[in-house]
Amino acid sequence: MKQISPRQIHLDFHTSEKIPGIAKDFDAEEFAKQAKKAHISSMTVFARCHHGWLYYPSKKFPERIHPGLVNKNLLIEQVKALHKYGINAPVYITVQWDYKSANEHPEWLIRKRDGAHEGPAFTDPGFYQSLCVNTGYKNFLMEQTAEICEMLGSELDGIFFDIVGIRPCLCSACRAEMKKDGIDAHDDIQVRNFAKKVMDRFKKEMTEFVHGFNKDCTVFYNAGHVGPCTKSSSDAYSHFELESLPSGSWGYLHFPVTARYARKLGKDCLGMTGKFHTDWGDFHSLKNQAALEFECFRMLSYGFASSIGDQLEPCGTLNPATYKLIGNVYSRFEEREEWARPSVPVTEAAVVTSEVDNFEFKIPETLMGASQMLDELALQFDIVDPDMSFDGYKLLIIPEDVKGNDKFAEKVNKFVANGGKVIAFGKGGLNESSAYPECYGVSYTGETEKYPDFIVAEGELSNGLEQDNEYVIYLKGENTVKNSATPVLFARAPYFSRKGDSFCSHKYTPSAKGEKYPVAYRNGNVIFFSHHMLTQYRMAAPNWCKKIVGNAIKQLLGEQIITHNGPSTMSVSVLAQPEKKRVNLHILSYIPVRKSATIDIIEERTVLRNTQIKVNIEGNFTKARLVPENVQLDFKDGVVTVPEINGYAIVELS
Repeated sequence: MKQISPRQIHLDFHTSEKIPGIAKDFDAEEFAKQAKKAHISSMTVFARCHHGWLYYPSKKFPERIHPGLVNKNLLIEQVKALHKYGINAPVYITVQWDYKSANEHPEWLIRKRDGAHEGPAFTDPGFYQSLCVNTGYKNFLMEQTAEICEMLGSELDGIFFDIVGIRPCLCSACRAEMKKDGIDAHDDIQVRNFAKKVMDRFKKEMTEFVHGFNKDCTVFYNAGHVGPCTKSSSDAYSHFELESLPSGSWGYLHFPVTARYARKLGKDCLGMTGKFHTDWGDFHSLKNQAALEFECFRMLSYGFASSIGDQLEPCGTLNPATYKLIGNVYSRFEEREEWARPSVPVTEAAVVTSEVDNFEFKIPETLMGASQMLDELALQFDIVDPDMSFDGYKLLIIPEDVKGNDKFAEKVNKFVANGGKVIAFGKGGLNESSAYPECYGVSYTGETEKYPDFIVAEGELSNGLEQDNEYVIYLKGENTVKNSATPVLFARAPYFSRKGDSFCSHKYTPSAKGEKYPVAYRNGNVIFFSHHMLTQYRMAAPNWCKKIVGNAIKQLLGEQIITHNGPSTMSVSVLAQPEKKRVNLHILSYIPVRKSATIDIIEERTVLRNTQIKVNIEGNFTKARLVPENVQLDFKDGVVTVPEINGYAIVELS
């Protein structure tokens, strides 16, 4: 796998034509020196922004050069100066957002069914009117890209194409092609699938076009998310950049979900956060250093490179405080990256995603709940789609919204027959005929009528709970009956469901203390839960749900790769480096707090002391040390004791 540059900056430069003196204070030497001092290895610089302006001396499109651009050679000087200091300089080109093009070429706009364009009114501030790459706009885009390739030649390190999403369009060009292909323009699903076909085709053609000029040039297409939607066009990418600003619309749970899937696609990855306190365009703000540490170090803990988003101010100078902050983080990142890059994640489980391939950024709540819960349980897991191989995993987790079919059932049954373990929930794996895979040992009989259910804490699945106590499961479950399976967890029903004038108290009707009925079953290596436990954890995070699922994992796996006595907020990721004969435990201890109405805040590291981590990994590992500090650690009977974890620690086992 080809490795990309490890410590990157994505330097936005979306700059209004109403601002004069663009890049008037730009000093190429000072610009590059500041980047070098901040331990930056690559900086993405701008050719064309969302406003539609160019930042280089274009001969093909001189009318598009920013009217206030004082230094017409800005892009060229940025690239040359960065290269002088050994820093890569990939080039940014916007795709679906270009305000100038949207204003001047209405025939290029994406159209809705009623003929309206996609995006807000032109009288509203913003450049979010979207362009269709199936129109003449594509020709302009390729010409402008060709100009960049020809102008920079061998000095072109890569191209970052931004805003390249699956956006259903009913413009005249799309309607004509749909009609030719027999696609019903009234059918939203067919139209969306066509939009994906258009975008996949565009990416393939554009990559071939760019590589015709420079075969070594990296190419990436950004849609704000990497998931099953990216898989069919992955050959068009040189690598993946996982845009995920936790203080923006992504949140802290997005990155681990997309990362655990993206690393299965066979290309090097980087995570992308921002230096902003909030989101893109938050010029005069600084993220708390602890937050930026966590976001970058978490990328490293997955074996990924890092990218920090910044925005160059119109005058063309980098903010010293910003690059002091970035340098503080990237200096520590650089010291530690040899224990993460390159590496192979050590995993024991796979979670099957229900995320569809024709939407970006439509992550199932089940997946968010599973990611949160399983990370807290220290399970080492990937996220896979139903078509990926299940080989190499000990445990397969099938969330409640994964739709089944004959092919999927055959794969799951074969996985179990070969010794694999399965935990399934709710309707997970249920096919259109309302049948589960045979290995579940249960049959589906419909949704529960009376709810919520009240699980009775009895038996091994309830270890750690108050025995004989009833625990509510707020969401409606599924009715199932056993075939070959054995009931292992029971519940009671309420007096009645809360509906109309039948209600009791504020929330739900309590348990009627009646007969118990099964809500979980075991059939050999399969444990099946009738309830939507992962969605439930996403909604309200009941500790009893995590305890029960954790007990199921323990029953099936025996001993996990990692168990520890640290808090649930501590995260452990295991990366192997076979060529160096070592395995590295990346331990993170930072706690996001909802201090504001809209975003989670990390203000300080969380220090942990005398943390014991039990390691269950194949290999004759006898030594443990903290790196890069080179502090030898006590390592006996597979247990390593870490005296202090100050936000981030790496334990090398050799």
